[in-house]
Amino acid sequence: MRAAWLFLLPMALLAQAPPAERLADAALAFAKAEAAKLGGEHSFKVAQPPRVPAVRPGKVSFEATHLSKREPVGRFFVVVAVKVDGDRVGMTRVDLDGSWVGSVLRAKGDLARQTALTAEQVEPSPFEGVPPEGALTELPEGQRLMRAVTSGKILTRGDLEAIPLVQSGDKVRLTATHETLTISLDTTARSRAGLGDRVRLEAPGAKRQVTAVVTGPGEARLQ
Repeated sequence: MRAAWLFLLPMALLAQAPPAERLADAALAFAKAEAAKLGGEHSFKVAQPPRVPAVRPGKVSFEATHLSKREPVGRFFVVVAVKVDGDRVGMTRVDLDGSWVGSVLRAKGDLARQTALTAEQVEPSPFEGVPPEGALTELPEGQRLMRAVTSGKILTRGDLEAIPLVQSGDKVRLTATHETLTISLDTTARSRAGLGDRVRLEAPGAKRQVTAVVTGPGEARLQ
């Protein structure tokens, strides 16, 4: 009996914690859970004491819903729903500061625009703090540099573009599948696109263009 009482004590103390403290704890727990999906190690702290909005009497609880940005580093906030007796009665935010520890990819040397990146051209580099937005932690496939970069630069998604597999005017084999039926026909590209990108296609005699996803050089699939 005494052991059970000791186990329940921390939970009881948590339920009696001030609302602002419980609000901050909900935001921190949500930020940590979201960061765990991204890899690397994150740490967070409350940037400023959160404000609990005035609500009607009842049992107040908090449910974090989303982050203000995809990568929880630097200054950001967590949007939190405020509930009374299980009913949502409002929304608030908790401002946090986040930092990250992991490895980012740097250019081994000066690289020219439109260079198709390979493992030999980049190197993992330890990093701690707030990395540039979109910093690469692994080498994506089918990408090239959209601008020249200098040796040692941390590469980001903003430095890259898809390597075009289809140019406007190219002949593209379009495939469409419905259940067990597969239909293919030759079309003409009316835009440029890389692997996984959407491309506008025009079939002979068609009155309008269709949009499909590029699956390879000169190939696309209707989705």
